Amino acid sequence: LADVNIEQDRAYWEWRVKVGGNSGSATLMFGVSNKRNVKFFEILAESTIPPEKHGTKFMGAVTLNDGDVVGVTVQQSEIPMIQLYLNGVVLDGGEITRFRGTVFPSVYVPPGSEISATFLYRDDQFIYGPPKPDLTPLMAERSLM
Repeated sequence: LADVNIEQDRAYWEWRVKVGGNSGSATLMFGVSNKRNVKFFEILAESTIPPEKHGTKFMGAVTLNDGDVVGVTVQQSEIPMIQLYLNGVVLDGGEITRFRGTVFPSVYVPPGSEISATFLYRDDQFIYGPPKPDLTPLMAERSLM
């Protein structure tokens, strides 16, 4: 879960994935999530919900190889929607709709896996960049005095 909430109407960011071990591929989940506190996770741990579903309602599964890049676009006007891209190409069925409230960029990495996902949210970091000109890099929240 990134520490920057999504304030703007249209945003874009990427995740660069490194897969370790011998498998060479892995399935991760990408999208947005609400911020949760410790008590939420204590209650969830005692529930019958499988761990891979904890906080992943607004996320989509993507099977990746080492070095792949997942792009995420978020549109909050009209019908809030997330669209996923793999190596610059839109993923069929990679739409997630109807989220509400304050959300944060998130990725689910299975426990015990040898995977790292690097969060890229600035223009100068992007590998592929926004697929449309009206999508802007995720802006870090700033306060003014």
